Amino acid sequence: MTAIEPLGPMVRIRDLRLIRGWTMQQLADRIGEQGVSITEAGISNVETGGKQASERLLTAWAKALGIEPMNVWHGPLRKPVERGVPVGASK
Repeated sequence: MTAIEPLGPMVRIRDLRLIRGWTMQQLADRIGEQGVSITEAGISNVETGGKQASERLLTAWAKALGIEPMNVWHGPLRKPVERGVPVGASK
């Protein structure tokens, strides 16, 4: 079992899937039970930050995992920008 680092009330959806021992296909099937269709590739794209999930998908994803939709975080699509630091500049 993998431990989750505390992120406040937010939980990475990939971590929850792994903790439950589900494959991407098992998660896709459970999301499908919520009325939203997604493929394994779609799950991978969202989990790795390659694609942002719609609100409808995130809600179904959270319900499939048994958590509140507001507690789902799929991670940033890109690194956050710090104030006062130009984009591309190193600290």
